[in-house]
Amino acid sequence: MAEIIGVSTWILAALRWGDWRNWRNYYGTILYFILGDVLYYYVTYTHRLWSLVPTWPLKNELVCLTGEFIVFASTILIFLGRYPCSHLLSTWWTTLWVLIYTANEGILKITGAFTYQHGWTLFDSFLFNILLFILLRLHYKMPLITMILSIPIAILLIILNSIPIK
Repeated sequence: MAEIIGVSTWILAALRWGDWRNWRNYYGTILYFILGDVLYYYVTYTHRLWSLVPTWPLKNELVCLTGEFIVFASTILIFLGRYPCSHLLSTWWTTLWVLIYTANEGILKITGAFTYQHGWTLFDSFLFNILLFILLRLHYKMPLITMILSIPIAILLIILNSIPIK
């Protein structure tokens, strides 16, 4: 039930604050965000660090994944669509989104819709969210450079978290 409430909230937020007029401008970054998530699930299939737990009435991981994609698209439409021009405000805006994502994950953890494994914690997610939102903005501005940078970052995260690659 937490997933339904959460995804519905993200849809309403995107309808209210998302930059729908310019959605095509954000399409590549939405796909980058989704691709990163899909690759996470593929690479960590046997060694997940965090997982959504399908709860009633969504007892299916694929349905949960679809919800994630809706949340990611909503996030990009709001985060990039309202990104401030000022350096100080952009730092504040990015920090706000890191806190929103971390708090959202904390709520999902409390409700039992999210779990951690292999030593991962909410603090690790907080640090990861900092990296995530920096990369999302960078991808929007310089997609090719971000894609190239993402490869060594992903390899480093795999090594640091002892994720077995088979």
